[in-house]
Amino acid sequence: MDNYNPYDILVATIAFSDGTGAKRRPALVIANNEEVIRTYRITSQYSRKSSYIRSKYFEIKEWEEAGLVKPSWIDTVQLYDLDVELVQVRLIGKLTENDQQRFEKFLREN
Repeated sequence: MDNYNPYDILVATIAFSDGTGAKRRPALVIANNEEVIRTYRITSQYSRKSSYIRSKYFEIKEWEEAGLVKPSWIDTVQLYDLDVELVQVRLIGKLTENDQQRFEKFLREN
């Protein structure tokens, strides 16, 4: 297994929260060990979400520098554990220092 660090951005197959399927999408690494990579999913869908859901989304201001292809938000509603034996992941970037600091503040305040 590759060693992923906090704030790395991966592309992985992540299940929908309602259990109806899964989608390959970017994800932000929070922690990992030999068995599991703990992540938040990253989405480009924001404007059509409810105000409650939008309040749980963190805007990545430096999304291009982070390796993302379009404006994106970190969905902090739920953590996802990716089983390293079952999921193929690919490193695409890392959250910038500025966005890391903003994200830590966002988590403390929300």
